[in-house]
Formats: sequence, structure tokens, C-alpha cells
Amino acid sequence: MHFLKVSAVATQPFGYANGYLASRLFGNFRLCVALVFIGMMLPRSESAHGDEMARSDFHFGAEDWEVFGPGRLKLQERTGVLYGSDNGKTVWYFSAPAKFLGDKSFAHNGKFSFRLGHSEYMSNGKDMIKDWDVILESKEWRLRVGIRNLIPPWVGSTNNDLSLNEKSWTVIKGPGHGHAPTEIQMIRLLTSLSAIYIRGGYYEGHEETWIDSVLMTEGDHHVEKMQRKVNKHHHEPLKKKREEDERKRREQEIEMLVGAGQLPPPAHRQAPPPPP
Repeated sequence: MHFLKVSAVATQPFGYANGYLASRLFGNFRLCVALVFIGMMLPRSESAHGDEMARSDFHFGAEDWEVFGPGRLKLQERTGVLYGSDNGKTVWYFSAPAKFLGDKSFAHNGKFSFRLGHSEYMSNGKDMIKDWDVILESKEWRLRVGIRNLIPPWVGSTNNDLSLNEKSWTVIKGPGHGHAPTEIQMIRLLTSLSAIYIRGGYYEGHEETWIDSVLMTEGDHHVEKMQRKVNKHHHEPLKKKREEDERKRREQEIEMLVGAGQLPPPAHRQAPPPPP
């Protein structure tokens, strides 16, 4: 009987200790979750340098990549690699899908990398065709920049790691043609990327070119500072476009009201006031 009493007394603090420890652990866990949630909600003061912005590994198909250029071009995906081919002297490009395009301003000073190689090619006894190897384009800014001499001749494959800053590129189309773009030009281009082209056609004869591991990563900069740059240098064409869209919208609205008899025809009324 004494043994049973001792057992009952001994188990009480043990159960109490377990309950206390569990409550403390659960309380700490809830605190950690709350802190993580708060951290996610707070605005970042710095961008995540090197963080992935877009990637294509072609494990599940072509991922909306296309070919751009003249001639008979074929595009196919095999074993996680994207292939393109031609049958003659053709300069053509792999064209990046939407996930690499649009507003990629935080890629400024970041990286654009990819693997490229030839499974077969015929040079017909001639040197590699000289042309732009990678091209970035913004139709909104009528600006195009590129890089030459990236892929060496007669090499099976290469790993390419490009810096997305103004020092690494040359203006192909736009102000400053033939020179490196300014920082403003590079930021404008990256805020409205409309195309990224990676060359696949290099030789005079038949060739089969593959591409893999395409990656765009963020640069190293303060978010607020970059946002100020974007707002300062990106508003001009957008402002004009918004004004033109507003003008057309007002004209269409007036036409609808006239057609419904709620406004007199244009000859019997004053011009509408300008938008505020």
C-alpha cells in the first residue's frame, strides 16, 4: 500500500512537468510562426540578391519557348533539353516565354545564364557566322541590346553566365547605337522586356543546337532605391499611353451617349472638358 502511495505521488510531478514542457514548446512554436508571418508581411529593404526570377529546365516540355528567324526551323524537347535545327545558312534564335519577360527591373545587376551546345553541325568548310549571340528587346522603348562573340567556334557546349548591367551589352537599336547602354536605358529595357533571343544558328550547313538550364536571377540593390529609379525613368511612355487611352475612352463614351439620345450630336454641343 505504501508503494502505491509513493507511485501516485511520484507520477504527479512527472505528468505536471510533461504538461508544462508541452505548453512551453507549443507556445514557442506559435511565437516562431507569428514572427515568420510578420517578417513576410514587412517590406524588404534589400532585394534577395541571386534569387531566382525565372527558370527553364525543360523537364516537362518546351515551356512555351519558340524559335525566331527565317528558314525551316524545328523545335523539339528531348530528355530535358530543348533542340532547334536548320538545314542551311540561317541565323535563328530561341525565343524566351512570358515568364522571362515584362517587368524584370530587379534583374538589373543580376545574372542571365544558360547552357548551349551542338549535337551536330556542318560548317561546309567555312567559319562560324558572325552575329549577335544574345539579344534583349523592349518594344515599348524601341530599344534593343545584344552581346557578340559569346559562343566560341568548334566547341561542343558552353556554360554562359551574363551580367544584366549596362557595361556588358551593346545598343543594337535605339539611342547610342554601337555603344554600351546607359544605366537609364538598361533599367527602362528591363522594366518592359518584350523579347529575349538566344542564338541557335551558327554554321553554314545543317546543325542541331540545344539549350538548357536557362536562369534569370535578381541583382544586388535596395528595393526602395530601385523603385525610385523605375518610377523616375519609366513613366514617360506610360503617361502618354494612359492619356491616349483616356482620350479614346472618353470619345467612345460620348459616342455611346449620343447614340442613346442622352447627348446632342457633336455639332450642337461644346467640346468635352479635358480630363483632370
